[in-house]
Amino acid sequence: MSTAGGPSGYGLVLPRDTGDESRVVARAYARYLASCCRQFLSAATLLPAALRPEHAAIAAIVRDALDRDEPGKVLSCFAAPAVGTALQCLALRDDLPAFQLRIDAAAAAMLPHLLFELQLHGLLADGTSIVWPHGAAALYSSALGGELQPPAGASGWRFSTSHLAAIAGAAELERLPVQRDAMSQALGEDRCGFRFEQRCWSAGATLFATIDHNPIAAFEAHPDKAGNCVDLGAHSETEWVAMLDESFGLVERFLPGELAEMATLLQEIIPVGYDEVRHLSASYREAVGTVYLTLHPNLMTMTEALIHEFQHNKLNVAAHDAQFLHNAFHPLYKSPIRPDPRPLWGILLAVHAFLPVAELYRRMRDAGHPFAERPDFARRMNEIDLKNHEGMDMLRAHADLTPAGRAVFDDLEALERAHLADRSARGLDNTPTDAHPE
Repeated sequence: MSTAGGPSGYGLVLPRDTGDESRVVARAYARYLASCCRQFLSAATLLPAALRPEHAAIAAIVRDALDRDEPGKVLSCFAAPAVGTALQCLALRDDLPAFQLRIDAAAAAMLPHLLFELQLHGLLADGTSIVWPHGAAALYSSALGGELQPPAGASGWRFSTSHLAAIAGAAELERLPVQRDAMSQALGEDRCGFRFEQRCWSAGATLFATIDHNPIAAFEAHPDKAGNCVDLGAHSETEWVAMLDESFGLVERFLPGELAEMATLLQEIIPVGYDEVRHLSASYREAVGTVYLTLHPNLMTMTEALIHEFQHNKLNVAAHDAQFLHNAFHPLYKSPIRPDPRPLWGILLAVHAFLPVAELYRRMRDAGHPFAERPDFARRMNEIDLKNHEGMDMLRAHADLTPAGRAVFDDLEALERAHLADRSARGLDNTPTDAHPE
């Protein structure tokens, strides 16, 4: 389960192109998933005693699959948000007492969801039959596109190589074949007692999902927000997907390397309402591969938010095995982006997110995109440039960078220098001010 290449920090800002041989983000993600797997195998003491026998049985399945030299399939199971995010949140249980019940519930749900993923990936050895007796809550998999609801009266699940069965006590109620086409046919015939509910749709390089398995999604550090609950904002899934497809289209055309990274790391986009004025997007270090977005009528605003939050995911996944700042969280400084004082880690996240956004604007302008003819296009690019310069100056003055942090900062400075040189060539002032609006 070893992964090649340790963290260096280089290549975490923007890839050179879709054929970037460094594949820095892919390697960081592989290391993260391997870490998730190791965490799961040693998680028994973090779980209630009643769940430990099932954890031991599932851990044995994982070890067996690893011994059969199928690490890629095994690790992909931990990419499922219902598994990986719940696992990461276990470590926060004592630090977030208001969220303990949610974290406990997510940890309990993680076990049957991991079994379901292992089953769908064909990782249950021949003859395996394992019972989950702790309730028959719906099973979600993005590979299926939604939730599988059990027949009425079910009290648990039985997972085997060929079938998924809903059980009531020791009795089997109904079963579904695991093979994908056969499962779809059985569900379509509506004779099996199971019910399928679509909860995610293809959107660009990822999925748009109306279900969230993050137990701390209601935790919010931004002063202008109140958590990130699933909310379509009175717009249909079709409207959301259409706007996201357009946003991904801009990324594909002007930042193709970024799109390739999105296809590797980004698992889902969760809707958190509609706002005509701002985008109030979010991401969590514990929820790698998940971004939360508000729907906005302006395509550029949506695309900014998509790139912004994906960039956060890139640093967040790398931060699981690399430290970037010795003084990451104390003291606090004035942020060029947010109204509240921020630690230097927050300012690093900000410039790491917005310098690629500024690059998108330049590539669109240089390609003669029609949007670049609009007055607000140049105004917004100017605002982003000055914020980036202010944030970089703040880091230059105060950041105590680790070697990995210095590598990231070098890449950021190279991009910033190119942008400042472009501004100077166009006769624009590069002096950061406190006056530029968000």
